[in-house]
Amino acid sequence: MKSYGQWCSVAKALDVVGERWSLLLVRELFEGPKRYSDLLEGAPGISTDVLAARLRDLEADGVIARRTLPAPAASKVYELTDRGRQLGPVVAELAKWGMQLLGEKDDDEAFRPQWLATGLRGMFRPSRAKDITLDVDFELGSGAPVRIHVEHGRLRAEPEASSPADVVVRSDLPTLAALADGTVPVDDALADGRLVMEGDDVAVRTFQRLFPQPQPQPHATATS
Repeated sequence: MKSYGQWCSVAKALDVVGERWSLLLVRELFEGPKRYSDLLEGAPGISTDVLAARLRDLEADGVIARRTLPAPAASKVYELTDRGRQLGPVVAELAKWGMQLLGEKDDDEAFRPQWLATGLRGMFRPSRAKDITLDVDFELGSGAPVRIHVEHGRLRAEPEASSPADVVVRSDLPTLAALADGTVPVDDALADGRLVMEGDDVAVRTFQRLFPQPQPQPHATATS
């Protein structure tokens, strides 16, 4: 990617992460270190040549680093550096802003349950979770539940759950998208069964406090 050639912090940032796929690879690495094959699977549609190029550029710019796992795994993995982790609020705000653009999922659009964690970061209030540990299972109608683990003000998707969840959320993707952008009130979705939350009262209230529903954003209208 050619530099924008502008002495501007936004342009300088985009010089590093503005290439197609770059931020989506950062999104994947927020869930922890990943092998090359994991990143290829986590970014459907990317070619191997483009993936290799983006990883090389991100590593050169200090956003990610490579290391070799201890034996017996001995696999090479990519992970975010401190500079890369500083993109967390940027990705979270993009996720929050993008909620209003989701709409209905097209049949040809890929979806990975782990991406739910990315969207939730846009709603998450880490300042309310400094001393809280909470496990939430999202059951989306098909496949295994998505386990979201909250601890010490941070959240991550857990590939495997070793204990029962504190809260179980049952819904579908269109409803979750509408709840996340504020167009469907939580109380309405609970009343008509589109949303179910199970768990003891304290755990459910904690979940709602950590992930408050945003107010719907008014859509701009064209004026003549």
